Formats: sequence, C-alpha cells, structure tokens
Amino acid sequence: MLGAKIRRLRKGRGLAQMRLAEMLGISASYLNMIEHNDRPLTVPLLLKLSEHLDVDLQAFSEGEEARLKRDLQEVFSEPLFTDLQPSALELDDLVNNGPEFCQGFLRLYRANRSAREDMDALNDRIASSPYLLASSHEVRTLLTSVRSFSEILHDNVDLAVEERQQFLSIVVEGAEKLTHQVVELLAFVTGDGMQGLMGNRASADEVADFAETQDDFFDDLDRRAEELREELGLGAQGLYPALISYLTDPLGIDVVPYADGQDAPVTDGDGAILSLQEGLAPEDIRFVLAREIIRHAAALEIETQIEVAGLGSDTVRRLCHDYLVDYGAAALLMPYRAFLARAQRERYDIEQLGRAFEVSREQVCQRLTSLRRPGDEGARFHFLRIDRAGNISQRVSGSGLPIPRFGGICPRWNIHAVHGHEGLMNTQILNLVDGSNYFCIAFASRVSGLRHGQPETHHALAIGCRLEAAHQLIYADGLDLANSDVFTPGGITCQLCEREDCLQRAFPSLVLIGQQGDEGATPSA
Repeated sequence: MLGAKIRRLRKGRGLAQMRLAEMLGISASYLNMIEHNDRPLTVPLLLKLSEHLDVDLQAFSEGEEARLKRDLQEVFSEPLFTDLQPSALELDDLVNNGPEFCQGFLRLYRANRSAREDMDALNDRIASSPYLLASSHEVRTLLTSVRSFSEILHDNVDLAVEERQQFLSIVVEGAEKLTHQVVELLAFVTGDGMQGLMGNRASADEVADFAETQDDFFDDLDRRAEELREELGLGAQGLYPALISYLTDPLGIDVVPYADGQDAPVTDGDGAILSLQEGLAPEDIRFVLAREIIRHAAALEIETQIEVAGLGSDTVRRLCHDYLVDYGAAALLMPYRAFLARAQRERYDIEQLGRAFEVSREQVCQRLTSLRRPGDEGARFHFLRIDRAGNISQRVSGSGLPIPRFGGICPRWNIHAVHGHEGLMNTQILNLVDGSNYFCIAFASRVSGLRHGQPETHHALAIGCRLEAAHQLIYADGLDLANSDVFTPGGITCQLCEREDCLQRAFPSLVLIGQQGDEGATPSA
C-alpha cells in the first residue's frame, strides 16, 4: 500500500528511480518492486526514505488513504451511484494511484450535495417565509390592479378626459408601488434576507479535511497556549480573574457584562471591548475569554497554520480561523502537558477533568482528541455530537472509528440511547463487521435558553477508543472486555453495512446487493 506513496514522493522531488535507489543503498529493480508493493518496506529503509525525501515518518502512514477510501465508500453508497459499485480492490488502486483525483472528486461531490441542500432549503424558505408570502400576494394584487385599469383604458377609447386622467393616475400609482415592491423583494432574495440560508457545508468539510490531515493536532498553537497560560500567572486569584486581567493588560480589552438584545459575545470594531451576554454558564464565559486572548495573542500561529492549509476561498479561511481559535482556547484552558498528565492520572475521568480545569464535559472530550504530541501522546479518541434529529455537528475519527460524513449513523450506536438522560454515562463495546471493536461512552447535554421563551438546546455526545486501549479508561472498570457476548454488533451506515439480520435497517445494503444481486436489497422487518 505504501509503494504508490513512495513513488509520488520521489517524483514530486524530481528524483529518478535509479538516483533514489543509490541514496538508499539498494538496487533500482528492488526499489521498483517496493513502489509496486511487491516487496515489503523495512524499518531501516523507511528511516532512510524519511531522511532522503525530507518527510516526517507520519507521511508514510496509511491514515490518509484509509480516510479517502472510507469517504469514497460513503459517496458510492448514495442512491445516485446505485448502479456504480466499485470493488474494494478498485478503490484501493484509485486511492493509491490517484489521491489528488479522489480528493477532487470528493470536493466536487460535496459541492454538488451542498448545492442540492441549498436548493431544498431555498424551496422551504420560499414556501414558508411570512415576508415572501405577503410580498408575493402584494405583487399579485398590484399586478391585477394595474392590468384591470389598463384594460379599462384600452377598451374604452371614448372616456371623458377627466375619467381617463383619473384611470391613468391609478395605473401610474399602481405601477410605482409594484416597482417598489419588486425592488424590495429582489433585495430580500439577493441580500441580507437570505444571508445564511445557502449553507457552508462544503466549506466546513474542507476545514474538517485539513484538521484530519493534521491529526487534529497543532503543536505550535499548543505550545503558544502553554506560554500564555504561564503568562496568566494564576496564583491564588483563580482562572476567571486571570483571564480578565490578561485581557485588560497587556491586550487592552475591556470586558463588559451585557449588551441589550444580543445573543452572543460581541467585540467592537477595534476589538477593544468584549461584551458578554448575561446567563452564560461559567465554563462558557471562560471559553469566550480564552478565545479572545488566543485571537489576539496567538494570531501569528493561527495565520501560519491557515497558510499551511492552502485553503481557497475567504469563507473557508474564515471557518478555519474560527476552528483554530477554538482549538487554541481549549489549549489555553487545558494546557497540553498539565492536561495530559492529569488525564492519565485520573484515567480519563471526564467529570473529574472538567472540575479540575473548570470546563464542560464536551470541552474535555474535544481536548482529549487532540493529545497527539509525538513522544507525549494520550490515548487516541474519537468524538461525535448529534442533535435529536441525528444530524452530526462534531466529528473526530481519532481512534479509527469511521464516522460517516454524508448520512445517518448506525442506530445501534449508544449515542442514540442517551437523549433526555443528562445524568447518564452510557458505555458500549461496538463490534464492526470488519472485526474491529471500539469502547464508547455516551452522554447527553442540555442548555437552557438565556431568557424566557428561548428554546433549549439538546445534544448527545460520544467519545471512545479502540477496545485494546479501553483498560486505560475508568469507565471500563468492572467490565469484561474480553467477553464478546456483551459486544454490540453494529455498522457505520445502513448502505455500507453487511449485517443481514439487523432489524433496525432503514436502507438497503449496497454491499449485500453487490454480493447477492437483488437479495438483501430491501430493509429488514
């Protein structure tokens, strides 16, 4: 599997096969066999390749290929591709020999999907908008009036001058009102009235891809956050006063408690005032303050990462900036070395870590996924967050668990069982069709509205690791991790699942269809 990657790296550096073979101390024919996966790649050769090609050893991992293959499998599970089902071997060849083509295809698919979703949202908006309904009714009424009086003028040529002038005035007035109404309607549809309707899903996916290629870890930003944490000088005053003090001096930012009518933190044009909404939870207030510190004091590190990402549009760069600011804020509140040491000592007890670092359980989980510093790593975690409708709003596949991008997740995952049970920490050993097993912890969160009449926000969250690492977690204590009878057989999505006996199947398995013809093409009872 690594042969094609070595060939791409060699060609990218303008090296002939014979020249690289000389540098490695092997024959050109042997290197040719390695590049075609006909010979294994030994550790000494891998180290030499890393040195002579000037790449990190991480570049030789198969994580990127596995992610591309997984994403392609998801795409081809869509109804659009029902009659096009490439085999696993064909996907392997495509991913290994044409990764840029695969990335381009996925980008095109996501843009197409985003456009279709935008059109659906636009249709819903047009059909349900009170303003559009009233405005379209007004336009029709004015059109009817102008047409009626114009017909009177046309059909009655013998009208008296005074009557004709009166009808002409009505037509002119109606036409002016109609013009004004149409201009307002066009401004609404093309301007702020529709702002935010056309979604940024494709842009968000591009940022997520970048984060995943970086293993959701940004060492320069982590180290800058550790420096800033030292500069805060907590002492006996505590975290919140230290954050306020640092914002005031040296950053020169005043924090004020409330701006009437606002629903989110607001900064003025120069960033000299940070206005916070009343009623925010203490951990959310601290996160907002940390974001503001990072936004100013780690601007160089953030901009450097954005340049490394090579992102295209301004929208994607803005989303990436927001993501990195959030990452830096978490790193400031939970500095790498201190947080990792405490996490290992507490055996990844989420509640205890939340209390120790004055953050929420969700913030703890997201931080746990980013402990990837070489030589000082934590357990590898996946993390996801869904709403009550099953929409995925956060996803990190750090443990290797394939979390779908384009469809709903398997209903057997325990994340679905915790909605409405905020005090419950639900554990599960999930067994996938390929034989891999994951230890999963799920819990629910509920955020009340900030004022009367505002709806509550409900999410279900899950974090987990490979079963082999579960003994490191306090949540596995007392469980028989070797007893496969307690494992939950599950899948990723229905279309990619080979389990024939699942009573919760919502869609046909395209894998089974490909293997059995039409058998298994309908959902189980």
